[in-house]
Amino acid sequence: MLISGHKKLWAQEKTTLSDQQIRIDISEGTLGQYLNMIVAQGVNLSYSSNQLRLADKIKLNKGIYKAGQLLKLLLSSYPVEIKTELHKIILYIPQPPEPASWTLSGFIYSGDGMEALPYASMRIVGTNTGTQSNEYGFYTIKLPAGINYLQLSYSGYSTVTDTIQISASKVLNFKLKPGLFLAEVEVRAPKPGITNLQTIDLKTVNNLPMALGETDPLKAIQLKSGVSGGLIGGNMYVRGGSPDQNLVLLDGIPVYNYNHFTGILSIFNNDAVKHIDFYKGGFPSRYEGRLSSVIDVKTKDGDMQKYHGAVNIGLLTSSAMIEGPLIKNKVSFLGSFRRSWIDGLTGLLYKGDDGLKYYLYDANLKINYRIDSTNRIYLSAYKGNDRFSLNLFGDKESATGLNWSNQLLSFRWNKVHNPRLFHNSTLSFSEFKNQLEGQSENGVNQFNKITDFGIDNDLSYSWNNDLKSYFGVKAKLTRFQSAPDREIKSDAHDQQSVHLQVYTDNDVDISAKLKLKAGLHYTAFLTSGKTYHSFQPRTRLTYTPDDQHQLYASYSLMAQFYHQITINAISMPNEFRAPSTAEIPPQRSAIYEIGYLNHLSSSGRIGMQLYRKDFSDLLMYRPQQNAFDNKLAANWNDRLLGGKGYSQGFEIEYAQDFKWLTINAAYTFFKTMFIFEEINNGKAFKAPQDLRNQFTTAITINLGSRWSCSTLFTYSSGMLVTLPDYALTDLDLVLSGAAKKDAPTYFYATEPNNYRLPDNYSLNVGAVYHSDFRKQRQGRLHFGINNILGKPLPFQANASQENNQLKITQTVLFKLLPYVGYSYSF
Repeated sequence: MLISGHKKLWAQEKTTLSDQQIRIDISEGTLGQYLNMIVAQGVNLSYSSNQLRLADKIKLNKGIYKAGQLLKLLLSSYPVEIKTELHKIILYIPQPPEPASWTLSGFIYSGDGMEALPYASMRIVGTNTGTQSNEYGFYTIKLPAGINYLQLSYSGYSTVTDTIQISASKVLNFKLKPGLFLAEVEVRAPKPGITNLQTIDLKTVNNLPMALGETDPLKAIQLKSGVSGGLIGGNMYVRGGSPDQNLVLLDGIPVYNYNHFTGILSIFNNDAVKHIDFYKGGFPSRYEGRLSSVIDVKTKDGDMQKYHGAVNIGLLTSSAMIEGPLIKNKVSFLGSFRRSWIDGLTGLLYKGDDGLKYYLYDANLKINYRIDSTNRIYLSAYKGNDRFSLNLFGDKESATGLNWSNQLLSFRWNKVHNPRLFHNSTLSFSEFKNQLEGQSENGVNQFNKITDFGIDNDLSYSWNNDLKSYFGVKAKLTRFQSAPDREIKSDAHDQQSVHLQVYTDNDVDISAKLKLKAGLHYTAFLTSGKTYHSFQPRTRLTYTPDDQHQLYASYSLMAQFYHQITINAISMPNEFRAPSTAEIPPQRSAIYEIGYLNHLSSSGRIGMQLYRKDFSDLLMYRPQQNAFDNKLAANWNDRLLGGKGYSQGFEIEYAQDFKWLTINAAYTFFKTMFIFEEINNGKAFKAPQDLRNQFTTAITINLGSRWSCSTLFTYSSGMLVTLPDYALTDLDLVLSGAAKKDAPTYFYATEPNNYRLPDNYSLNVGAVYHSDFRKQRQGRLHFGINNILGKPLPFQANASQENNQLKITQTVLFKLLPYVGYSYSF
């Protein structure tokens, strides 16, 4: 309560209030009584009763005092300041000065190799204050003056506690040492407190019995809830979205097709990958261009101290990687190459252009130049290619060829302007080509080429430990060159578009338990005859009542300005790609999610999520009533229909590491529905990627320092296909009497995706033997059996008629299949 007294002065006096005479008639009283006597004699006092102990007894000689002198005597034992103004005297207790704080900043590296560790955690021991390094390993934190104890941690590395004495802002780099169980690659779900998804240690994934024994970093993502593998496990469908709705980045460059043949293997060479960030909701505002997920892959920078390398020989491919310094502590490099050798085997069986011919290869190169402590530049390049041809009858008319490739190049500059401001600029080039060609006169001849030139500028600024802001401006020029089919007339063969983007993101610690991430992404998409403006808000709220429990909710609005339409459901790039135009608007999605995360122990967690995703402006081919003789329309735009859809589901994940036993399990129940006005009478129908139930579990058992064994079990509801509901003979032939016994029968389907194939499940088993050699050299022998039990997803499903009955035949690419491989690292 604020108490103030006032009484008019008897006359205009030039003396100040502090000099005014006050008569004291009592020798003992309470502090409150003395203050009231001062107010009664014409001095206006302002004070808070909560700050003064008014009931305290005070002894004072009787007499006449000046007001200021009297107040000093009365308040001598109190930490009270006396401030005299024109018409009142203010009594107050001043706030203690804030202790001096200073900024500590720098980089967090892996050992002595100066490989930056992205999103490493740092916290002040005994407090809730902490931070994380950014994706380039740079951190900044405010520390109180004096001695501070900092704890640093990173998955697969030993936790470090360091004592820091600080009396001024300074730069300090930290080096973390790999732990006993170092992961070769790390897949990071977005950061704790921002997305709450678990980190998957890919040492476990590397030991799992994947298809043909090929280690693929993207396979780790398919162990997560809400993610299903495509027809053979490579294409990814995230929360009911299609594969083209996944934004896949390699060192910041978009990759339009991230799979090799049949999707059994991604384009990412495991030995060259440093970490992967995976988002399926709560997207940071810097990402844009897809509807369902973000897979951000970063390659290693190259060791600046020592040379390292690896050689792998597998059933499908062989690869090699080497990294090391060009100039110690200044310039490093990383190079890797991978190639299949199937064509070597098929070349022994078929001569010339006959038979099956196929090969794939990947090549990565990265140069890292540390100019000084605040400037660093990177040059990153990738080249990959698949070439497939099939001519089983030795006849050129029956030959089919398929060729697709990716080329990526980026130049990146990191600049630390000051301890709070970090700047990243990137110039990038990306090219994707695919061509499907049949040699016969009526064969398919489809061609796509997408070329991107981009420039990105990203800034991050740390205001304090409770507020960090991110800003960015991006521009991209894209050229689409395409020919959907030789029978289709299209004016979309060569189109250019300009993509202008501005974004902001803010990480706000509202309190020690409540955190907010709020941002906005704006895109202007300029295409022929049309400019689209897209405002995409993103927000996420996280509540952490204690170290064990966490609740979160998020909302994201996304837009996609390019379209991919697939003619046949096979896991090869036979798709037709085109940008949004004046007639074809961009696709959009709104994603809502709520979730709960429980840290069961230091090495275990369980998480649950509910989500809802709404799609708009989706595209699909205009179906014909004849399900098996689909004639294409004359113009490309006439072949397409626009519609909407939604996906909603429940997800649960469990992970536990007992050192000798590692368990990862995930279950998803969801449904995905499409609504197109001209299909199914405008009623909702099941989307092709509606699998309803999915379950995966991966178990690894460490049998000492050398042996480990593992199992991988997957289950999903059966795939959806469109089958006829009834069959008719040509009515005109029947009426004219020309119909014969063997007249063709036409099958008709009233609803797309009206039949679900039987459920699919698969059990893979494998084992790994580790051997150690001198000078930190290691060998790794892995072997196992794919599909030792189960019914895996089919590569193809065909329908045929036998005795007026519909017969469905499923083709599985790999059934019971053993594998073996060997890796050597130094």
